[in-house]
Amino acid sequence: MSLESAEAAAEPVGRISPLNRDGGGPLHAQIRDILHRQIVDMALSPGSSLPTEEELQRQFGVSRSVVRQALSGLSDLGLIRRQRGRGSVVASTPVLRRHVQRAGGLDEQAAAHGQRLRTHVISVEPSEPPQAGIDALGTTNTWQIERVRYLGDLPVAFMRTWVPRDFFPHFTAELLENASLLGLMRDHGYQPAGGPRQVQAVSSDHDLARTLNVNAGEPLLLLQGVTRDALGHGLEWFNVWHSPNTVFDVDAQVTTQPGRISQEHVRRLRNLTQQLESELADLERGGR
Repeated sequence: MSLESAEAAAEPVGRISPLNRDGGGPLHAQIRDILHRQIVDMALSPGSSLPTEEELQRQFGVSRSVVRQALSGLSDLGLIRRQRGRGSVVASTPVLRRHVQRAGGLDEQAAAHGQRLRTHVISVEPSEPPQAGIDALGTTNTWQIERVRYLGDLPVAFMRTWVPRDFFPHFTAELLENASLLGLMRDHGYQPAGGPRQVQAVSSDHDLARTLNVNAGEPLLLLQGVTRDALGHGLEWFNVWHSPNTVFDVDAQVTTQPGRISQEHVRRLRNLTQQLESELADLERGGR
């Protein structure tokens, strides 16, 4: 039997992508990424068994050590469980859920779903933000903060945030490690109130792909926005790239159609008007 025939007979799901043996990177990383893609696309559902090491050897035409390196990489990402006697089983991929209309509180949102987020600070350094950030914060004297948020060992968000150095002169990587940025702002006497946000789908570049353990060009959800305090001071301008296993919850409300006002609404307005007129008359009589 030819290698192609063996691959077709043993292949459990979908079509196996060929390996690029000329400059495509380590073979074990290519195999890991192919299986990762099948898991994310649900071609391999949680609880299902991966092909055995022998089957993967035949499918990809590689040695057992290469296959084991690929499976070890998937295990390190928390995507599979390697069980003695059962082989490798697809694990349930954790999903990060967050509310679009809620500013901050990502740790609390994750905790509400029985999850725990941790934060790793990559860098904190003086850096001028893009023009949109300058407009939002009203200053070029800012810290640029880069952080990665994790669910367990799985990276789920990469954050790039600018904050005014005049407000927060003592921010350091050590201070921000596994800490709430908004909580630290409150500790410095500033109360975050919220601000406009927008979400859009973007393609991951190579740096983002490496940080979030996804394939280059894979779609990510980018959340952009500004957080202000009650007085309108810009406290942060941020970009947050979310991995594909993120769900944004939106509480949508049906608005009253323009030009159509209910009779009950009219009645309440008339009663309110009468009450105000009565109180004004009382005040005028008392002032005479």
